[in-house]
Amino acid sequence: MSGNADGSARGRRGRRAADDAPASVRLSQAALELFSRKGFHATGIREIGAHAGVSTSMLYHYLSSKDEALTDLVLEGLSRHGQALENACAIVDRPEEQLAALIGVHIIIPVKHPQMGQLLQQELHARDWSDHPAISRQRALTNRLWTGVLTRGQAEDVFTFGSASLARIALMRSTTLVTQWFKDGGALGLDAVTAQFADLALGTVRAHRDGRPLRFDDLEAPSVARLVEVVEDAHRDVWW
Repeated sequence: MSGNADGSARGRRGRRAADDAPASVRLSQAALELFSRKGFHATGIREIGAHAGVSTSMLYHYLSSKDEALTDLVLEGLSRHGQALENACAIVDRPEEQLAALIGVHIIIPVKHPQMGQLLQQELHARDWSDHPAISRQRALTNRLWTGVLTRGQAEDVFTFGSASLARIALMRSTTLVTQWFKDGGALGLDAVTAQFADLALGTVRAHRDGRPLRFDDLEAPSVARLVEVVEDAHRDVWW
């Protein structure tokens, strides 16, 4: 998945940054903030420029349309998310550990990066991205990663479920809307929320070993702290 991170959107942003990094980054930051808060359709391209402090005469030098801004942001967010998922799976061995890692990443990223999490949640399912090959490819890679973990667990008689695609969709969708309800300092901290969602995921696929159901606390790895490190490593140089 990391190979898509240097696709057209990131390359274009890199060329802009070489010309005028402050303006290009300010426009990206403004677009992310406005899209995540107001929604894509309620945001105008000139509003993005004004929010970024970029004059109208200079705006179109950096940004041809708000669709371009959204596409760049979605591809950037998906690429980082995909890299974190891959890296999280790579640090553990068993399918039940990999499933817990996938769930953990899906919880931790929107908590640590709420604006990007909100944007992806709103916009990924609001439109057809099939005419954007890099985004479609990134989504397909993520789906294949999930499916691979599920089918491996099923083949090893650790998971019991019917349809891998249905199980994948149910598990991935279970972690949506995190940015709308998670609060720092709330009754449940990030460790507890991640562990409980991992428990729910393991229960959904009826994970078991040696004749007994598996819980998150039964796993040797990954720890929530290690998953946070993986997420932050994948996002180490982001501007958001």
